[in-house]
Amino acid sequence: MTEPRRIDFSALEPVSHDADVTDAETDVDGTRWALVTYAPGAGRAGWCDTPHSGYVLGGTLTYEFEDGREPLRLHPGEAFALPPQPRHRGRNDGDEPVRLFIIDALA
Repeated sequence: MTEPRRIDFSALEPVSHDADVTDAETDVDGTRWALVTYAPGAGRAGWCDTPHSGYVLGGTLTYEFEDGREPLRLHPGEAFALPPQPRHRGRNDGDEPVRLFIIDALA
């Protein structure tokens, strides 16, 4: 059971899984909580099959899907849920950083 606690993302060491995409992340009872920033023009290189739930704080993020379905464009103030299939990857095609908060399963 989770004890009440505060999570200060600004105090976490950012990690980068792809060029110009940084995650400040922590484990909360077996789930990954992350504050993710995509620099302008940045995107995930590979396809992801981890389910995600999240909320866009700033910028516009586009998720494309491996099966070719219509991309999902997300704007500030919008939440999203991505199942494991179809595999997906995010990209910032805009000229300002994208910031989002996500919760997903740990590997």
